[in-house]
Amino acid sequence: MRLGRLLRSSTGVPPVIHGLEAHATMRRLLPSRDAMLSAFVLVVRLGLGFIFIVSSVPKIRQPFAFLGSVYGYELVGPQMGVLVAMVLPWVELFTGVCLVGGVFVGGALLASMGMGAMFTFVLASALWRHLDISCGCFSSSAAGKISYVTLIRAIVILLVSMAAYAGVILLQPKQWQTPAGLVPEPERERRQPQPAGEPALARE
Repeated sequence: MRLGRLLRSSTGVPPVIHGLEAHATMRRLLPSRDAMLSAFVLVVRLGLGFIFIVSSVPKIRQPFAFLGSVYGYELVGPQMGVLVAMVLPWVELFTGVCLVGGVFVGGALLASMGMGAMFTFVLASALWRHLDISCGCFSSSAAGKISYVTLIRAIVILLVSMAAYAGVILLQPKQWQTPAGLVPEPERERRQPQPAGEPALARE
């Protein structure tokens, strides 16, 4: 109480006002939720884009070696294996370029989620069957055996893709909300104050 009287007598402003001003200043200095989401999405899409680009280049340059890695999982037949070896590297490259360039980010993140889920499934299946095969993730050669590290990496790709996609959805403007400062014409007419003493006109 004595401290409050001293503050009031010295500044003429109650100490509660100083506390509110300090709180408002701290809120202005701290980043907003949208800024934090934007930074998170930026970091994730750049990281994932770099991973997919680096992963796709060896597979495109040496498609037959990557085809051997696809057959090593023993999940697809000859024709489907050729299709996977031809399409998957280009999907990775296109997804990575879109993520790094900030083009079609939502669709690229959906593709990243799909590939992350596929990688998780095939790696978990191979580990469950105790296959000693090449991962085929970042190299088309026999280097890089599958392990629980590669499985965890695939799960992380899936989870961060989902989180970044959720962030993109949250950052999108709500189309069903009226923009700030814009009021429909009938609503604006109803909000206009009536002059004192004049009855409101009946609307047809």
